[in-house]
Amino acid sequence: MHLTVYGDFNCPYSYLASQRVDAVVRAGGAEVEWRAVERDPAMALTGTPSSLDPQRWQHEIAGAGDLTGPGEQVPGRVPALVSNTGAAVAAYAEAVTDGVADELRRSVFSEIWVRQRHLSGPYEVRQLVRALMYPAGPGHQQLAVPDLPARIHHHVGPGTLPRLSGCTISPDGTPLTTAGYRRIRRWRGEWRPATGGAVPAVGLPDGMLTGVAALTYLAELAATTPGAGPRAAPAAQRVRATGRRTAGRGAAPVTGR
Repeated sequence: MHLTVYGDFNCPYSYLASQRVDAVVRAGGAEVEWRAVERDPAMALTGTPSSLDPQRWQHEIAGAGDLTGPGEQVPGRVPALVSNTGAAVAAYAEAVTDGVADELRRSVFSEIWVRQRHLSGPYEVRQLVRALMYPAGPGHQQLAVPDLPARIHHHVGPGTLPRLSGCTISPDGTPLTTAGYRRIRRWRGEWRPATGGAVPAVGLPDGMLTGVAALTYLAELAATTPGAGPRAAPAAQRVRATGRRTAGRGAAPVTGR
């Protein structure tokens, strides 16, 4: 079984969906492709104070908290500065090529929602990529060859060295490659018309689940034991009955702004 899940790094519901995606994979319930999207790409590159719209963020934090299950994390507060996640989405699109997409997804969510970090800048995002692509070794190794990650990643071509150093996005926060750019454009083109901009969203063969319906589906699928078959079917049936399978904003109306 293959699922496509869309989420925004700035969305606490998507942070919860990210944790449930990992649980689904651990349970063997499905293969999951996470696609990073921006519900508000026009946000300021210097960050937007969450104090400008406190009711919105309080509502989102409280709503995500009400849905949190055992072992799941939900932030107790919103960062003081809400990040423009364009650079993070670009880095994630490139991370798919490099095979570290899931690791970067977890890292970005953790930095924003656990460490309350402002991640609008390409430099800050590159730091996260570098930590995954070129993990720090013992001090004596770093002192001996501080600029040669090829000593760890043997037989690496010169053109690959910048990527190992975290340089997978340009200084203006856009993808470094045409493949990354096309990936972002395709993700957004398939997600937004089908959901009206709601996140998180789960793509299924017969439509999209969004908001609470998407989170419920993931939670039930994560409860599947290997070989037992998905127990998420009842959730999908309830969604059909209540009209929550959407081309709109789903059950969490503040998402998708």
